[in-house]
Amino acid sequence: MDEHKPASVGLGGDRDEIAAIDEIEMTFGVTLDYADAPTWQTAGDVFRSLRSALPAHVADAPDTWDRFTTALTHETGVDPATITPDSPLLDEALPWRGLSNLSRMMAVLLIAGAAILVLLVLVLR
Repeated sequence: MDEHKPASVGLGGDRDEIAAIDEIEMTFGVTLDYADAPTWQTAGDVFRSLRSALPAHVADAPDTWDRFTTALTHETGVDPATITPDSPLLDEALPWRGLSNLSRMMAVLLIAGAAILVLLVLVLR
């Protein structure tokens, strides 16, 4: 493993990213500009959007980054102290990464169907 690669926030693209943004908005009492969302690839990208939504005295407060990373990782359980501005939001190593919910459901149904078919063949022998 590349020891210089930043730790991932651990989001899986399975709607946990929505919960993470909700947690950030609740923590800071703001609404982020969702027009920025397509550019959010790293923790630093989201933090820039957050800072834009905050009053200057809060955006510049020394604890803002720590509060942000705690909120951002609340859903994933990743240690917020490991998060840097370069940390990717999505964890590429998660199973099912990149598949839509429909694709996941279809895959599970196919596997379950195959298992049932094998069991039927074994029982009917």
